[in-house]
Amino acid sequence: MDQITLDNNLPSLGASAANSMSPLGASGTELGQADFIELLVAQIKNQDPTKPLDPSQFMSQLAQFSTVNGIQELKASFESLAGRLSSEQSLQAAGLVGRNVLVPGGPGTLAAGGTISGHVNLPQQSSVLDLSIIDAFGVEVRSLSLGGHNEGSVQFQWDGLADDGSAALPGEYRVIAEALIDGERQAIEVAVATRVDSVTINQEGSAPLLNLASGDSMPLSNVEQIR
Repeated sequence: MDQITLDNNLPSLGASAANSMSPLGASGTELGQADFIELLVAQIKNQDPTKPLDPSQFMSQLAQFSTVNGIQELKASFESLAGRLSSEQSLQAAGLVGRNVLVPGGPGTLAAGGTISGHVNLPQQSSVLDLSIIDAFGVEVRSLSLGGHNEGSVQFQWDGLADDGSAALPGEYRVIAEALIDGERQAIEVAVATRVDSVTINQEGSAPLLNLASGDSMPLSNVEQIR
């Protein structure tokens, strides 16, 4: 941040005036607002009567000091607010451990006898919406047709069964969506529910990371829904 430099072309103070001034700032090295006003009063008292200074110079210096002081106070307020927000985010993230969250683009974890659910956000009305369930080897194990839908969120749930009716093996599966929009098939982003196993809290003030059951890590801001 650029610092505003105060005008230091001031008349020399007499020894008695300088000695009568209180120490500068709490630390003796910083100029506080009261010190600055006292300095202006001392300048007025000790200026050369034959060459009085323009009063507007004093007002300009006081305005500059007020600006610097205001910027410093604003900076301190923002730092305090950022610290509180970071603490609140960390607490919120820690509260998600063991819960399922909807995150875009990530794989879902299929437990034995379990299901994988999520939603698809259609940018506009579609006459056809198809899902492909892909295993860790890139093989499609199930295709699902969800029919036509209006613009917006479309919920889905895969029952864990393959196309041949057998139970799919537990593990990580990706869900790929395609929609027929204006006569063209388009890939649509899918958000899949996955469990939060742990949270990484960064000490540098950045957003906490959610460590998912799939092995991926995502910032808290990526969560679309908490289940």
